[in-house]
Formats: sequence, structure tokens, C-alpha cells
Amino acid sequence: MALSKKQQKVPATLIKVGRQGVTYQQKTYQSTERVHGSTQEDLEEYEDAIVDRSAAEIIDQINKRVKSPYYSLYCGIAALILLFVFFPLSIILAVVTYIVYKKDVARKTTPLFYEFSDDYSEKKFYESIASFSNLAMTKSSWRLMSKVAVGDWKRNAGSNAALIRQRSNIGKQNPNLLKTNVDVWGIDAGSIKLYLLPDRFFVFQDGVYSAIPYSEIQASLQDLEYVEQEELPSDATVIGKTWKYVRRDGGADRRFNNNRQLPIVQYGVVVFSTQNFIAYLIVSNLRIASSFTQSFSRILALSDIRTEPLPTSDSQFQATLPEVDLLPEHLEPLKKAASQGLELTTSQIAQLLGVSSSFITKNPVSFDYEGFHFVRSGRSGRQISWKVEYLGTKV
Repeated sequence: MALSKKQQKVPATLIKVGRQGVTYQQKTYQSTERVHGSTQEDLEEYEDAIVDRSAAEIIDQINKRVKSPYYSLYCGIAALILLFVFFPLSIILAVVTYIVYKKDVARKTTPLFYEFSDDYSEKKFYESIASFSNLAMTKSSWRLMSKVAVGDWKRNAGSNAALIRQRSNIGKQNPNLLKTNVDVWGIDAGSIKLYLLPDRFFVFQDGVYSAIPYSEIQASLQDLEYVEQEELPSDATVIGKTWKYVRRDGGADRRFNNNRQLPIVQYGVVVFSTQNFIAYLIVSNLRIASSFTQSFSRILALSDIRTEPLPTSDSQFQATLPEVDLLPEHLEPLKKAASQGLELTTSQIAQLLGVSSSFITKNPVSFDYEGFHFVRSGRSGRQISWKVEYLGTKV
């Protein structure tokens, strides 16, 4: 079979998965020069050829296509401009934009065709899918992005830390610009997507793909006690209650009219980790999270498929959860006063802390509040003056 240069297609990739390893073959098109007629005219044509590839080469090809431009974008901009200049031509360009977009998607999409060399490998893959389908039964899940220390615990339901999380979807997925002949299950958490494929664990982040061998992945479980301020998932385990605005003794802070009780729940955190990658998935149902971790870890332990490691870029992965010690803006003057050894009056401290002056003056010598230690030092005019010491925020 010969194709002209304009008829070249995205090469089809055949991936054979078996107990002895994974092989990658690609149906590509190699150029040939042929002489036709008495004029000795050279015509460049392309013939089918099967070549062996490495996993790194396949991933590199995928990312080059993913990062290639959408030419339909330029057509769309031109159509939008003409909308205000010459409407009929704008309609024609809109149709052209749609046609070019469909061609863009076809050009940027990589077809991956999987073939299992033995029943063992096929069974192990579908057992992995079954584990993810069980995990998908949880009512809610989030990707845990970071943990941020907060100093204003009384306005944070008594908690010293806030979790930055992103809603996720667990289930059957349509990988971005990949076309496969197998069902793909995984986790879509917006800025990061995890896909379960027969040969590797695919990660899509920052507009590129990376692929992790299953032999390098570990799945573990952590418990998380969390004050849920959003809608409570029906399968969450409630272990207590607190107030949105809470006193030091755990009671409701009566200064706030819109104070309400909040549930303290116990979630499960499934951790996917390798030497260069870690991802945290909060699961509302702790029992389901525990069951998934056990079953998926067993499947990973049985994995004897040998795959070469791929080079990874630290910029593609969130290697650790950053824990940022942030102080609320209204408390920064207190921290500055502590660092400079300044003394503040009762009214100044009351205004910064958001409490009444009587709350402060009822302390005869000293008191601790919001990560600061206050000690009476004398008087400034008609008011009591206080020395300020910053204790730091504990997470």
C-alpha cells in the first residue's frame, strides 16, 4: 500500500502486554522514490512499515501531538472579527472553523491499540478496573492539593489548618487526545488526571502526559478528621460536631449571629506514590477507601510486568504537599509589634483581635490568644499597655 505525502496518517501503535513484559510496535509510513515513464520523473510515495518503539518514544510522540497548535483557533478568531464587519462571511468561516477543528482533533489524537499476550495479564488489568469501579461508589471525592496553616482558629471551626481540595470524578474516562480499544478508568481532578491503562499508569498534568510503570507505584491509606463546611456526603462517618465560630472551651461564640454547628467527619485519604510522584485522593467513605487500597495494593504486588523507567520532570508532579504557615492579614501588625518589641494598648489589641476590651482586661497578668502571648507592662495614659510575643502558628 502506498500513500502520497498529503495522505499520511497518525501512525497506529500496537502495545502487547504480557507476563514477560510490554512491547511497542508502530505502523508507520516510510518514503520511497520511484521512477515513472521515459521522463525519469521521481515521485515520492509512502509505504506501510512496522517498527519497534520504546515507551519513551511513544510518550514523546503523544506529547508532541498534544502540544501542537489548534489551527481552528485562528479561524475562530477571524470569524469573530468578521461577525462585526461582514456577517455572511463570518457564517462561512464558522463552518470552516468547525471542519478545521475536527481535523485538528484527528491530527492531535494518538490511537493506542492494546493486545494481551496471556490471560493472566488481561485478568490483572480488569481486576484493576474492578477496584476503581468499587472506589467510584463513594459519594464524594477530592484531590488534596495542599494544607495551609491558619492562625484564626476561632473563625475556622477550631481548626489550625485549612485543606485546599479540588472536586474529583472517579470512573470511566475519556483520556485527553488518546484513543484506545480498552475501557479507561481513572480519576479526573481537573488540573490533574490519572488514567489506568494496561501497560502503565498515565498522568496528565500541565498539558502533557507522563507514564508510570505499575511496579513503581504504591497505594496507601491515611485517616483524616475534617470539619465539613460544605454539603455533607451521605456515606461520610460523623464522629462529632463543632461550631463554625467556636470558643476556646469548644462552645459557640455568641458574638456571631450566623453561627451554626458543623459535623466532624472521618474521611479516607488514598495516596498514590512513587519516588518522584505523589497524589492524595480524599474519599468520603472510609470503608470503600480501605477496601480499594487493599485490593489495588494486592494487584500492584502481583505485578511482574517488566517495564523500563521513563525520565520524569519534577515540574510535572507535586512531589510533596506544601504546608504554608500563613497569618491572617489583620494579625500582621501584632507580629510586627512582637518582632520590634513594641507595646500596644488594650484598645489596639482588641481591635486587631476582634474582641471586646473587657475580654482583655479580665486577664490580670497575661494571656495567650491567636498564637500570641500578651503580658501586662504598665499603663499608657488611661489604658493598660501590653508586651506582645509571637508564639508561631502550630498546625
